[in-house]
Formats: sequence, C-alpha cells, structure tokens
Amino acid sequence: MTRPTVILGLQPAGLALARSLGRRGVHVTGIALERADFGLRSRYVQERALVPSGNAATVDRTVLDALHRAAEDGPLVVVPERDAHVELLLRHWDEVNVIAAIPLPSAPAAAAALRDKALLPETAARVGLAVPRTVPLDVAGAPGEFALPYPFLLKPFDSERYAAVFSEKVVVVGDAEAATAARKRGEEAGFRLFAQELVPNSTDRIQSLFTYIGSAGEPLGSVAGRKVRQGPPGFGASTIFAAEHDEEVLDAGLRLLRSVDYRGFAHVEVVRDPRDGELKLLEVNTRLPVWAGLALSRFYDLGPVAYADLCGDEARALPPFTQRVTWTYLAKDAVTVAREAFRGRIDPRAVIRPYGQPRVPAVRAAGDYGPALALVRWAAGRAVTKLTAGRRPS
Repeated sequence: MTRPTVILGLQPAGLALARSLGRRGVHVTGIALERADFGLRSRYVQERALVPSGNAATVDRTVLDALHRAAEDGPLVVVPERDAHVELLLRHWDEVNVIAAIPLPSAPAAAAALRDKALLPETAARVGLAVPRTVPLDVAGAPGEFALPYPFLLKPFDSERYAAVFSEKVVVVGDAEAATAARKRGEEAGFRLFAQELVPNSTDRIQSLFTYIGSAGEPLGSVAGRKVRQGPPGFGASTIFAAEHDEEVLDAGLRLLRSVDYRGFAHVEVVRDPRDGELKLLEVNTRLPVWAGLALSRFYDLGPVAYADLCGDEARALPPFTQRVTWTYLAKDAVTVAREAFRGRIDPRAVIRPYGQPRVPAVRAAGDYGPALALVRWAAGRAVTKLTAGRRPS
C-alpha cells in the first residue's frame, strides 16, 4: 500500500524525511507554521503550504483542513517534525487518526509518560534509569529554597517555545539572585519551570538514541550518537552530531520506550555523569531529532522502513547503525563557533575536524538546492530586520 505523506515542519529533520521518501517516489506534502521552514523549497516536496500566523484555534483549523484536502483520495501518513506539531496532532488525535497513520502511540498515556517532564522521572525509575535530581517549581518559594546545590539548571516544560522566546533552552543559575530573576522572567512569559541538578562537565557527554518502534512493538532501526557542538553553546540543539554506537545507550533507550508500549519515532537523550559513569536521562522527544538526517541518509535510511510500517506493509528491520558518520548544520554551527571564538574557547582543529569526516549536511544536497537558497534568504532577511531595529531611535 502506498500513501501520500504530509510532513508538518520542514526544517532539517522534516527536510531530511521529505528527501528520503521523495527519492523513492512517495508524494510528499509539506505544511509549515513558520517562514523559517526552508525545506518547503525542496524539489521533493510536491505540494506545500505555509500556514499564516494567528490564534491557536485558527492555526489548528487551517492545518486540519489542509490534511482533509490531502486525504480526499485516500488515507495519509502524517509526520510531525517539532513539539508544536506533535501537540497539534495530539489535540486533534481522533480527527486526524481517522484519515492518517501517525508515528506516535495511539494510547495518550504512552506519549504523556515520556513528554511530560513531571512524569518522566517516575517513568525512568520503573526501568532503573537514573535522572538528574529534579525539583518542581510550581509551589511558593524561591528556587534557592529547594535543596539543590548551585549551580543548577532552570528548565522549562516547553523547551521548544522557550527557546523561540529567549534564544536558549535552559538557564544555568549560580546563586539565589540569578535563580529568582530567571524564574521570574520565565513565569512572567507564561512558562512552567523546574529546577534540575547540573551534571558537571557534561557538555561533551550528552548522548542520544533515535529509533523507530514498529506497529508490532519492535525497533525497526536505531542510531546512537553524541553531541559534538550545540547552539547555544553548552545547552542547545546539536549543530554537529556524531554517530557513535553505544550498546548501553541503545539498551537504556529501548528499555524506557518498551516500558510504556511506545510506537513510532522517538529520541531519547541521556548524559554520562563523570562522577560515577552512570547514564542519566535528560529528556525524551516523541518526534524526529534535529539531526535525524543522519538516519535518513545514504549511509542509513530509516525513512522507507518507517513508511512501510505506517502504510501497513511488511517492514524489514535495519540493524543498529554502527558506522562513524557526522551530521553537520553549517549555518548554525558557524554561529556557535563565532560565539565560542568571542569567548576565547575555540580550538581551530576541533572546529574543522568534523567537516573532514564522512558526513551528512543538514541542508545542502546535490540536485536539491532550493532549501539552502531559502535558508540564506531567510537568514539575510532576519539579519536586516535586526539591524534596522537596532538603528531605530528610542
């Protein structure tokens, strides 16, 4: 059975999936909620729509109407790229599930056990997976009153939206004054926060598992690896990611997903604590990670396998990926390197080394130049807007 595929979100991960499926003749429709979704310009996206900004109900209805139009000739596969897209589908699960196969578990509790950061420590504990010490902040009192040593992290429950507002996913607080100010800033902007122990010297110890769990409950492909650089530096999204097979990471991630009877795409992020060598769970994303292109490439392509399973066909499982390949997001990596250079913390050899290895570019691809040109145009327009705003008289 073949089904048209709708991808919600066309930044690096959505673009990689569009290319993976489009190269095999799958009809791909792209729906974007942001102008920054440069993947809409890919030649593998045969139909495209940019949803105008507006209130949540209007945006949801526009997306749902587009899905119904796409399904007029038969059922779809619908894949969300980012958290906002996952949340939209979950809000309207009953309506979308009638017309589409979605790479998410059909039981809401399975997704909630992993996506809700308040529930995640309990879910992890049931399978013997440690979590950095975590304290909720939805009670009266300043962060300093909670028994966490400084420095610790203030983290939002909605990290994707928080990053869009504040250009950072997490705040490192070194004293009570900084903690109080960061908490106030976040809560005044409408974010729920929690405090979490800072695992020392952990920047280069953050590891991940990306997998697809098929309809029968077994993994149909998996890639494990490590963040090499991230933006913003220290606590951000990967700008360089290296595939590095690790059986312990693979086992821990799959054990966690099986514990909630998970189905679909999942990204499990852990850190290896240098104090005891133990893996500790940081978060679970019930979607593609930004570096998913590494697993949707000429080296290892999970796209057709997941697609076959979602279409109800027999899918032949891939063994876990074991090659040493690097994923590079040059546009964002250049910004990260510039920031680190400004702080005097860059080793030129470390900057260049990932680009000399077998790699998967996040945006550039032979014969599909539209996304790269769209990214350049968008970045240039954003830079002009910022410069113009900075010159306006106060």
